[in-house]
Amino acid sequence: MPLGDKASRVLKLMMGMRSPRIASAMAAYGFKDSDLQEGWALLHAVGRVKLDANGIPTTDTNTLAELDAWENRWFPIASATLERRFPAVHAQIFKNLSQTEGPAVAVSVRTFLERFDQMAQGTGSYGAEGKQARDLLVSRGLTESVLNDARTLLENVGKIAVSKEPVAPQDPKIAEKAENDLWAWYLEWSQIARIAVTQRALLKQLGFMASRSKSHAADDGEETDDEVPVPPGGTAKPTVPAAPNV
Repeated sequence: MPLGDKASRVLKLMMGMRSPRIASAMAAYGFKDSDLQEGWALLHAVGRVKLDANGIPTTDTNTLAELDAWENRWFPIASATLERRFPAVHAQIFKNLSQTEGPAVAVSVRTFLERFDQMAQGTGSYGAEGKQARDLLVSRGLTESVLNDARTLLENVGKIAVSKEPVAPQDPKIAEKAENDLWAWYLEWSQIARIAVTQRALLKQLGFMASRSKSHAADDGEETDDEVPVPPGGTAKPTVPAAPNV
C-alpha cells in the first residue's frame, strides 16, 4: 500500500539525513539523532493508521534489500498458510497489507510484526485461534529467530523499537493528527535543510532536486520538486513545499 506523497517525501528526507555530510551540516542548526528518531516515529504512526484503515544512501541499500527479501519470503508463506486454515486470522493479519518495495517495506514489515505479536498472544478478536495460528506458522519456519531477524533489520533502518501495543480502532481525528504532525516535522526540518545544505548532489539526496529537467518533466505532465537556487558563495533560500494529499 503506497505511503502517499507526504510520507514519501518525509522518508526521502530522513534517509538523506543519515548521510554523515548532511548530518554534519544539520548539526550546526541543532539537528540531533533524537530528531531523526522523532521523524521515524511520526512516519510509523501515519503508516500504521493508514494500513489499519483501509534514493537512499548506499550504506542503507543492503539493509532495505535484506528487509525486502525477508518480506518476499515470509509474507507469501504466512498468507498461504493462514488463508486456508485460519481465514479470520488471515483477514486481520493482512488487512490492507501486501508486499511492497523500496523504503515502504519498513512500514509493511513493521506492521506485520506488530500484528503477529498480537495474534501470538491471542489479543482481542484473535483469541485462541491466534495462538494456534502462531504454532502453525512456527512449524512452517516462521520462528522467533526469523522474526528477530526482521526486527534487527528494522532497528538498523529506523532506529526505533517495534511497538507491541494493540492497534486502536481507526479514528479520523487520529489519522488527521498523525498526518499533520508528520508534515509539521517535515516542514520544519526541510526548510532548515535547504539553508544548511548547499551542494546540489546532497540536496538531490534529500529529495529537493528534480532528477530531470523541468521542461522535460512538464512535457510528460510530471511534477518535480523545486530546485533550490544557490548563488555563488551564498546559501539556498528556503521554500515551503506544497502539501500533497496522502
